[in-house]
Amino acid sequence: MKYFLVVGGTGVMGTAAIQGVREVFGSDAVIVANWFGKEDTGVPVEGADHTIFGDINDAECLGKLKNFNGGKYEYMFYATALGDVGFPINDSTPAQIERSNALSFDPILKLEASMDIGTITTYSTFYLLKHQVCTYGAMGHSKEALEKWTLESGKSKRACIRAGLFESPSSRGIKLLLRKSAKNLDSIRDPLLRSYFENVKTSEGIENFTQGIIQEERDAFGDSPTRSENLYQAHLKLFDAETPVFINVSGTKIWLSKEAQTLDQLPS
Repeated sequence: MKYFLVVGGTGVMGTAAIQGVREVFGSDAVIVANWFGKEDTGVPVEGADHTIFGDINDAECLGKLKNFNGGKYEYMFYATALGDVGFPINDSTPAQIERSNALSFDPILKLEASMDIGTITTYSTFYLLKHQVCTYGAMGHSKEALEKWTLESGKSKRACIRAGLFESPSSRGIKLLLRKSAKNLDSIRDPLLRSYFENVKTSEGIENFTQGIIQEERDAFGDSPTRSENLYQAHLKLFDAETPVFINVSGTKIWLSKEAQTLDQLPS
């Protein structure tokens, strides 16, 4: 039996990871899924063999995960993140970046150090695209740290699935923050972002901005938006590739690459 750990098992990416593992490894896979929220509903994560509720930064939660197979996992999928968004990446403060890293990046280092994990798979996005640059906030810094880390050698092998726009709590959170900002256009300093909300209803501005993201991804990569099926296929590509580093997916387009996105490419 091979053990697989999915941190953030109830999310869109966590679900795709579980589906991919089950497709490739079948009944030989023992999937341990972790999730955390306001309260433990007691409902098991769909597709997982074991569900562990708890904050991944909590020592008790980590101890429960280490109890499975002596803390030895074939793969870990780190599919959880939290950080301040809804404003330009370059406007992030050190405190905001630190808060974002506290869940979006730092725990990965602790998990790698404390357990025996064959391959750690993380998740990123195309945060250098202009529509992402003006809204991805502190999360852009966490994703950059994650992508740079992916290229470093370490205790575990490392891979990263980099995805285009898909519907998720994060994307909905950005829309909610933009809705609030649109009530005071003077608070939106980025000219591209502000242009979507001038002289239109807020709901129309949100929709136009979303379509702007989709068009930019189509121009850059050939397809958008990204569906759950596409994320699932990206995981199959991860397992199929001989030496995966970055598995990119935008709509139905899936391709491999080996270079990290770095924020020094952004205008200051």
